[in-house]
Amino acid sequence: MTNGLLPIGAFSRASSLSIKALRAYHEAGILVPARVDPHTGYRTYHSSQLIDAAVIVRLRSLDLPLEEVRTVVLARDPEVTSGVLTAHESAMRSRLAEVQRIVVELHEGRYDSATHTPVHLRDLPHQHTLAVRGQVDDDTFEQVLRATHGQLTDVARHLGIERIGSFAALYRPEITDDGPDDVEAYLPIAEPVAVPTTSDVVLGEVPASRVAVLVHAGPYDTISDTYRRLGSWVSEHAVPRPIHVREVYVVGAAETSDPSRFRTEIQWPVTSIEEKS
Repeated sequence: MTNGLLPIGAFSRASSLSIKALRAYHEAGILVPARVDPHTGYRTYHSSQLIDAAVIVRLRSLDLPLEEVRTVVLARDPEVTSGVLTAHESAMRSRLAEVQRIVVELHEGRYDSATHTPVHLRDLPHQHTLAVRGQVDDDTFEQVLRATHGQLTDVARHLGIERIGSFAALYRPEITDDGPDDVEAYLPIAEPVAVPTTSDVVLGEVPASRVAVLVHAGPYDTISDTYRRLGSWVSEHAVPRPIHVREVYVVGAAETSDPSRFRTEIQWPVTSIEEKS
């Protein structure tokens, strides 16, 4: 007697979910195995979980985010399911409208409308920083930056440090996958200080570099347009360096509640063509 249990391989075939997906759903707390061998870590599922697996397959086919999938599966409530799917439909309609806007702007050559200064080169000195390292994605970007800015400001005030520039963040020079992006948010400071070990705030450094600068005007959800324009300029006038790209939030949520007034400098480290020749 197997008591309705299936090893992960058989369950993957029965549920049409890959073993990789099953492991991911286990880690996310969405579809937890009936048993996990404490010595080998081998997962075993109950046949009754095939219903949840079928629900997950259907929901993911609608591009429903994992958090909403977890809500539906754990609630097992038709009203909750209806509410989640109604909200998702609204989000999908908004996404479609945004895609249509982008397509129109690209065809009409208006993709650079979110900027208000030309690209220019600037030589930046080495900087010491108070920093917090973490990850962000499109959904958490503004929330994480706002919280981190407040945290860094509080620590600087507690230590009696005067910052010498705007709140900013470092991002890897490449995007390696579709997951969250590594970020190091920071405040520039004049010199290193002793940072309390009880905080996740650390001392950091930003190397001296020549950067290509373009200012993004407005909310962050259109900043990719500005990156596209800056990347095009760099491809024609400079050579990108394999070090972190900087975003400097000259005017952000701490300065105004109106996203249309946000001003973000994108600083892309480069070697200018003149330096190469």
